[in-house]
Amino acid sequence: MTIQDRTNEFHTCVESIRNRSALQPHTAEAKQRLLQAHGKGAAKSEFSRMASAIAKDISGTTIKLGKLAQLAKRKTLFDDRPVEISELTFIIKQDIANINRQIAALQSFVKQRNAQAGSRSTEGKQIDEHNHNVVMMLQSKLANTSMTFKDVLEVRTQVSIDASLQEDRMDESPLQNMKETKDRTEQFMHSTSAAAHQTPQSTSPMFRHVY
Repeated sequence: MTIQDRTNEFHTCVESIRNRSALQPHTAEAKQRLLQAHGKGAAKSEFSRMASAIAKDISGTTIKLGKLAQLAKRKTLFDDRPVEISELTFIIKQDIANINRQIAALQSFVKQRNAQAGSRSTEGKQIDEHNHNVVMMLQSKLANTSMTFKDVLEVRTQVSIDASLQEDRMDESPLQNMKETKDRTEQFMHSTSAAAHQTPQSTSPMFRHVY
């Protein structure tokens, strides 16, 4: 029976196992880094989606606010649209409240992600600063929209007051004219009556008494 020397094959097998064992920690570390990168990408994508939705809603509300401003400035009584103005005012109020809730949710999302991340790298700190600036920008836009909305409502209130005063003057004008006409008529009648009761005096010789 011939004995085959397989020492070299054994050493090759051991070396292969050793190499795989040495690579395994690096492979696990690479997988971990890949998962972390994927998590960061997903978080960044979610932040961008939320921020974009808020910016879009603010833009839509701004358009509605422009239409409301045009309606609120109309001063002609017959061109006023109170029902449309009331409905649009209600919608804009709801929009602003909804956007405010969305921004609060975005802030909570950023804080939660920062708490989970722990110590941040230079790149991570830059991302955090960028996200913070985006949130501040959205808050500023919403504040400007709210102030414009307030100004439009004040304009609408003033226009309504002016229109009401104008309507009152229009209602009072016929009554005033009637009163003035009545006064003139009474004055005329009084003058006529007074003239009728006066004794006629004439210097004509026909009406002189001869003594």
